[in-house]
Amino acid sequence: MKHAVLFLLGFPLPALAQPDSTSMKVNLDTVWVFSPQRVSSYSELSRMVGVVKRSELRRMKATSLSEVLERSASIDIRQRGTHGVQADINFRGGSFDQTLVMLNDINISDPQTGHHNLNIPIVLDAVSRIEILQGPGARELGQGAFSGAINIITGPSAKNEFSLSTFAGEYGLLKTSASATFGSAKIRTFTAASFERSNGYTDNTDFTGENFFFHTHFYTGAGNFSLFSGYQDKGFGANSFYTPKYPNQFEATRTLLSGLKYIRAFGRTSISARGYYRKNFDRFELFRENPPSWYMGHNYHTTDVYGLKANISMLYGFGKTEVGAEIRREEILSSNLGEALSDSVRVKGRNAWYTKGGNRNLLNIFASQTFYLKRATLSGGLQLAYNSSFEYIWCWGADISYSLNNHSRFFASVNRSYRVPTFTDLYYSSPTNVGNPNLKPEFATTIEGGLKANRKAWSVQLAAFYRQGSSIIDWVKEPTDEAWHTINHTSLNTTGVEVFVQADLSEIFRDAGSINFSYSFTSAEKNEDALLDSYYAMDYLRHNLRLALNQQFFKSLTLNLCYHFMARAGEFQDFATSQIRKYPGVHLADVRLTYSTTRKLDLFIDVSNIFNAHYMDVANVMQAGRWVGAGMNLNFNL
Repeated sequence: MKHAVLFLLGFPLPALAQPDSTSMKVNLDTVWVFSPQRVSSYSELSRMVGVVKRSELRRMKATSLSEVLERSASIDIRQRGTHGVQADINFRGGSFDQTLVMLNDINISDPQTGHHNLNIPIVLDAVSRIEILQGPGARELGQGAFSGAINIITGPSAKNEFSLSTFAGEYGLLKTSASATFGSAKIRTFTAASFERSNGYTDNTDFTGENFFFHTHFYTGAGNFSLFSGYQDKGFGANSFYTPKYPNQFEATRTLLSGLKYIRAFGRTSISARGYYRKNFDRFELFRENPPSWYMGHNYHTTDVYGLKANISMLYGFGKTEVGAEIRREEILSSNLGEALSDSVRVKGRNAWYTKGGNRNLLNIFASQTFYLKRATLSGGLQLAYNSSFEYIWCWGADISYSLNNHSRFFASVNRSYRVPTFTDLYYSSPTNVGNPNLKPEFATTIEGGLKANRKAWSVQLAAFYRQGSSIIDWVKEPTDEAWHTINHTSLNTTGVEVFVQADLSEIFRDAGSINFSYSFTSAEKNEDALLDSYYAMDYLRHNLRLALNQQFFKSLTLNLCYHFMARAGEFQDFATSQIRKYPGVHLADVRLTYSTTRKLDLFIDVSNIFNAHYMDVANVMQAGRWVGAGMNLNFNL
C-alpha cells in the first residue's frame, strides 16, 4: 500500500437531510435517495428495483462487490478473473456496455470500455446500500442506462466504530481490510483501506489489488455537503481474457474517483449540485513475457471524465416536479484508440507514448413529473441529450403504479433508452478485434408490467418485459473470419420474465431462517440479415435461477447456503478443438458457516463451488473450481 491517496473533489451524499414527512403520504415502500423529498431516481414505485442495505451486506460476509451483486438479484455477472478481479455486469440479456454504474449518483461508467465499469475503489464496509434497477433508466440517468443500472451509496454509519476483516484461502489467496467511522453530529467521516492477492487457480490467473477510500458528510445551516475520494491499483494475469489465441495476457489498472455534492431544502423544494472527476489508467499486455518479434508493444490508455450536475425538485400535495441538467466531458489518450495526435504524449513512468486520442462533450437536460392520486401514481419524463460526436438524442418514458390493496400493487411502464459507442467500439485494432469509427448510437424501447406484494414475513415481485432494440452495437464475424469487428445490428428484440421472492420464516416458525429466490427467463431474436457469430449480443443468460438460505443455530452459529443454476444461450468456438459448442447448463453451490464469538468478532469458513463444477462465463475462459477459505471480522465501537 505504498501509494499516496490523492483526495481531490468528493461527492454525493445519500441522505444528508432528514426525510420530509409530507412525502410519506404516498403509502408505498419508498427508497430515499439523493435528496430529502425525492422518491428513488429509478421511479421505484413503478419499476423492478432491489435494495441491498448495510445490515444485509454485513450478514452476507461477501468479499467482493461482484459477489454481492451475484447473490442479490437476477443479474448476469460474467467473470474472467475470480474474486471480482475482472467482471462484467449485464441486465436482461443486454451487454456489459448497456449497464450504467453509479457511485453516489455519479455516472462512473468508463468511456473506454464497460470492462472497466467495476473498477470501483471502495471497500464494502463503506457501502450503506446498493440500488439495483432492472430495466432502462435513460430518461433520468442518461446514456448507458440501457438495460439496467446499479447505484452504490456510500457514507459513514451513525456510530463511531472500527472494523478489521481478513480472509485467506487456497491458491495463496489473502484479502484484508480496515475501516473506521468517526466524527460528531455535524461532521462524520469514513475512511478505509484494503489489500488482496492470490497466486491464481491456474496458469496466469494471479492478481494483486489495493483500495483506499474516504467519505465525509458536513451538516451546516447553509446546506449539507458530501465529499468523497477513492483510489484503486490492481494487476492481474489475464489468461485468455480477450482472446484464447494468446493466453499469456496481463492487465494493470489504476482508478481515481472524486466527487462533491451540495444539497439544500427549502420547505418542499430542494436543490442539489454536484461535481465529479474520474481517471482510469489501463495497461494491457498481449504477451506478459517472451513477446514475439512482430509484437509492437503494450497498449496504454488513460481516460479522464469530469462533469457538473444540478437539479431542483418541488413536492406538493398531488405530485412532484423535477428539472435538471448535466454537462460532462470524456477524454482519452491511447496508444491504440482514437485519432492520431499531432504531438505524441509520453506515458508517465514508461518508455512508451500515447499517439492517439479523442474527446467528446455531453449535455443532458431532463424534466420529470409525478402525480400522486388516491390509489395510483403516474409519472413521465423527457431527456434531451447533446453529444458532440453524435449530436442530439431524445429519450422519454412513462410509468403507472396502481395499489390493489394495502399490500400489493400493479405497475407498468414504457421507456426509450440509448447508448453511445465506447472508444473501444469505435477504434480498437488488434489481430483478433477491429473497431468501427462509423458506429452510431444504439436505441431501445422497453415495455414492462408487473406486480409487487409485501407482507410482514414475505415479499414478491413479478415482471415481464419486451425490449425492441435498433442499431444494436456488437462484435461480430462470419464463421470464416479471423477477426471480430463492430457493427450496428438492424434490430435485436428481447423478451423476458423475472420473479423475486423473499421470506423471513422466523415470522412464521420460531428460530427459522430466511429464503431469497430469484428466477429470470430471457429470449432474444435478431434480424436474419445480421451476421451469425455474435461475441456478446446472443450469449445472454436464458435461464438464471438463484436460491439463498440463511439459518441461525444456537444464537452463535449461522449457515448460509447459495445455489445457482444458469443456462446461457448462444454458441462459441472451442479454441482447443475448433468445434462449435453450446454453453452447457451449470449448477453451482456455495456454503459459508459463521461463528459469532461475541458481538464484536465473527469467524467463518467459506467453500465456493462446492461440487467443483467446470464452467465458463466467457467463451474459452475457464472459471475456478472448488475454493476453500476462512476469515474473521472484528467490529467494535470507538
